[in-house]
Amino acid sequence: MFIGLDDTDSLKGGCTTYLAALLCRELGTTKNPKLIRLNPNIPYKTRGNGAVAIEVDGNPARIKEVALNLVKEHAHTKDKRTNPGVAFIDNLNSKNKKSLNEFYQRAVSELVTIEEAEETAAKTNAEIHKFNNGRGIIGALAAIGAGLDDRTYELIAYRKKENCGKPKGIDEDSVFAMHERLHPQVFNSIDPETGQILITPHGYDPVFCGIRGESPEAVLEAWKSIKPLEEIEFIQIFETNQGTDAHLRENKISELKPYDCAILEGAVASNSRTIEGGHVFFSIADGTGEIDCAAYEPTGRFREITRKLLTGDRIRAHGGIGRYINTLNLEKIEILELIKAHKKESPACCGRTMTSAGKDKGFKCRKCGKRKDSNSAVIQEIPRGLKDGFYEAPPRAMRHLSKPIIRAQQRISTDKTDM
Repeated sequence: MFIGLDDTDSLKGGCTTYLAALLCRELGTTKNPKLIRLNPNIPYKTRGNGAVAIEVDGNPARIKEVALNLVKEHAHTKDKRTNPGVAFIDNLNSKNKKSLNEFYQRAVSELVTIEEAEETAAKTNAEIHKFNNGRGIIGALAAIGAGLDDRTYELIAYRKKENCGKPKGIDEDSVFAMHERLHPQVFNSIDPETGQILITPHGYDPVFCGIRGESPEAVLEAWKSIKPLEEIEFIQIFETNQGTDAHLRENKISELKPYDCAILEGAVASNSRTIEGGHVFFSIADGTGEIDCAAYEPTGRFREITRKLLTGDRIRAHGGIGRYINTLNLEKIEILELIKAHKKESPACCGRTMTSAGKDKGFKCRKCGKRKDSNSAVIQEIPRGLKDGFYEAPPRAMRHLSKPIIRAQQRISTDKTDM
């Protein structure tokens, strides 16, 4: 039987992955549950917009009873913004699997409604349970249906209840040593710009740390390498779609909808501008329309890349749309082709640069008095400080689903080795 869970936490605490880990222990399953991140642009999300799915064997009636009782016990249903959903599917045949995967593909990249989730449940004979408005059934069904062509793993360590909300105790040197030894098989543990440790999130939930990597073995080795300075309740390894770009879809500007996750290919239509707060904006056009692209202050040095783009450069912009279809919030860009930029310089005479003789009057030499007309200006190519390829936001500003460039490079390297 497959169980899907979503939206059991609140801004004040709780954690859907913790509930899933408890359920795995209660039901005795040894298979890694799935942690599935959904569309990061959706406004209804609590924090990371993650749902979970578990495959278990056993008596269906007992499985349902245990799962529902755990949700009732641990979900923050008194918070009106928490709307848990639970889904059970006993028969995941090829037809149902196809329908649920199609539903997942939409839920990870666009806006999906509760009504559409209910229709999918009816079509696939899924049993659903809704708490409050039950929006969590969207993630519950999507998590069960998620087919992972690319996958990563996350080991999550959970705190003792009495420690939740307190500062986390961890030997920072052990984290840096782990990163140095295991990166890139373990990724997004340290932010290279700031040196910030990223595996220990803030908040009142029971998560002590989350370690992301390419395999269960890699994240387990990483966990064994770091030194917690507090007692841990237990650990759980999840199979995930994190770091895979599963949410991004190639699109045209004219076809964008609110909350879409998109890849837009086009030409830079305006040079960058920086607004109050340090946010950088420029626009691109693709023949069907024009849209602003934004690199916000938390993306750090990534903004310097966007500032160097010039009108006419061809790029692919990866990112998300909010409520209004006027800005693509950038996650990464791929530079396809850079225009050549030039500047005019004064010609030389007598071993030095000539000076301007006045507007439209050409140049004159201060030493010998010789004059040259305006057409004598020397055209120099300006170094762009950029090259073709990918540029991304730093790990501290990276979305859960965004694929780090290092992962794409590893995949290319592996593919070449296998040829």
